[in-house]
Amino acid sequence: MITVVGESLVDVIAADGPGPPAAHPGGSAANVAVALSRLGQPVTLVTQFGADDDGDLLRAHLARNGVRVVQAGPVAAASSRAVARLDAAGGASYTFELRWDVRDLRLASGSSCLHMGSLGVVLAPGGERVRRLAEEVSGRPGVAVSYDPNIRPSVTPDRAQARAIAERMAGLAHIVKLSDEDLAFLYPGLTPGQLAARWLGPGAAATRLLVVTRGAGGALLAARSWCREAAPVPVPVTDTVGAGDSFMAALLAGLAEAGLLAPEALARGAAAGPDVLHRIAGQAMAAAALTCTRPGADPPAAGEMRDFLAARGLG
Repeated sequence: MITVVGESLVDVIAADGPGPPAAHPGGSAANVAVALSRLGQPVTLVTQFGADDDGDLLRAHLARNGVRVVQAGPVAAASSRAVARLDAAGGASYTFELRWDVRDLRLASGSSCLHMGSLGVVLAPGGERVRRLAEEVSGRPGVAVSYDPNIRPSVTPDRAQARAIAERMAGLAHIVKLSDEDLAFLYPGLTPGQLAARWLGPGAAATRLLVVTRGAGGALLAARSWCREAAPVPVPVTDTVGAGDSFMAALLAGLAEAGLLAPEALARGAAAGPDVLHRIAGQAMAAAALTCTRPGADPPAAGEMRDFLAARGLG
């Protein structure tokens, strides 16, 4: 079981051109939970959405995809929304209407991993409660903590505050994934390799695996004793909505399937060299690529992944 804590919201996607906007279930945490379930991983999503039309859309979407939901916030509040505007290349920029007041947070029974990040870690008042949960779980034997900052400067424009939260969380997480856009906002001018030296170097706390994704430029995969590049998987892009969340889910699913989704096992796997983790990251790149071929956050199922990897010789 993987417990995912974070936001569920409706993505209202306005294309660069004529036509009405389209509404899709979304939210980084909800996207990761759905992607994990489609990849065959039991998952519980601890989240908040309202008893309104958007909430009904989210509830039906999560149930249809086999995600167990724990409502940790008030249902009387309206569900959250993100309005995404696409540019000519399919890239998305967002504005948000958000509510986040989760309480009494805990791991689902039998969980081997806690994943969190994005808006659920930073929004008040619930964000501090999520951060405290990470502190409670980080030292538990057999439970991995995973973190994706997924920075939204329009929501958290204070760079120093966002960096302080990201560093606090990275110090608690065994697996950290961030994008090149996250890196540019948090540490202008810092390269992925320099970030790896900072977050994995002497004095680093929990982190055993760091991934910096770079869209069409692939990704950097780093552990304490090595760095390795992961190649991109070229595809025709419809939009990039949810691609990073699909990558995150496929990374966690791959680690779970390899018996590495536990702090001790991940440390041993990373110390053994990059080959197994590099293969898993390559599969995560493929999951992100598949998501980019269709509109909205629509991650691939396990069967689609097998066929796609086999067709490209990536299995």
